[in-house]
Parts: sequence; C-alpha cells; structure tokens
Amino acid sequence: MKQPGDKLASAMEYMPGKGVYEEKGELFAGVCGEVKEDNENMMISIVPSVSVPLEIKEGDTVFGRIQMTRDSMASVEILKVKGEKRSIGNYTVGTLHVAKMSKDYVSNVKEVYQANDLIQATVIKSSPAIELSTNADKDGVVFARCNVTHDVLKVVDGELWSDELRRRVPRKISNLYGKVQV
Repeated sequence: MKQPGDKLASAMEYMPGKGVYEEKGELFAGVCGEVKEDNENMMISIVPSVSVPLEIKEGDTVFGRIQMTRDSMASVEILKVKGEKRSIGNYTVGTLHVAKMSKDYVSNVKEVYQANDLIQATVIKSSPAIELSTNADKDGVVFARCNVTHDVLKVVDGELWSDELRRRVPRKISNLYGKVQV
C-alpha cells in the first residue's frame, strides 16, 4: 500500500499513469493505493484504495437534467452514469449541440427539449469539456413535466401528451420514456 508522496520509480524507467505524478525526474504516488506496473507500455500507476470521483468517458450513457436551452444548444447537468452504482459526486455539466439532438433536422431547440426534462444521452467527447449526443433512439427525454401545468407528460401514439392542456407537447423522446428511474 503506497501513500501520497511515496517515491515509486524514476521517470527514466516509467511514464506516470493514473494516480502518479512526476517531480524532478522522480515518480510519486498521488493517492493511497496499490502500485500497478504496465511493463508493455512502460507505465506505472496507482489503483486507488479510496473512493475517487467517477470519471465520465467517451461512449458512456448518462442521465441528466436540461438546465437551459439556447438557439443552438442545451446545457445538461449530468446526474448519473448508466451502469455505475456510484454517483458523480460533483456538479458536472455537458453541452448538447443542436446538430447532435436528433437524426432529424432541428430548427427549434425548444421543440426538442425544455428546462428540467430528464434525458438519457451518449458522451461523444469527455475532454476538455463534456459533449453529448441524443441522436440514437435510446437517447432523449426519459421523463418530463408540462412546462405550463407541471403535470407528468404521457406517451400517446409515440408523442408526449399533456392531459390538462389536451394537446401534444413536442419533445425528442427516448424509447425508454417512463421506464427509467434516475
């Protein structure tokens, strides 16, 4: 078990991996954990023994809440990574560009998403900023309320419906709408 600051190796021997930092040509542990040597790639890293924040990677499916919409994008607070028991642990925001919202052409972002909609999205870029896509059928709104009456919207004939307003409410809905608990 290595502690932060413990010397691991020379930078001449290995490249620093996760949990390892370099200082004056020496490699040191940055977190508590077990040393992992990857001799094929000449990399040394630390497998943490403590809980570390969940890392969001390209290809991950995430659940999020639409914070706001603009003419060409939506801002999404990421709440959870699908398949991960751990929570994200800190406030994380991704952007969803209008071109990545649907396979179909989107002329008005507000006809696809509204503030407070819960969505499922795919991470297409994780660094330096998180970029999302909802082009796939599985991605889109998984839960929504009417922005006028606040009643829960239901799927009727493949579209969202407000009982109180007695009209359809346009959204890009996931084929998992109403079946997901975030």
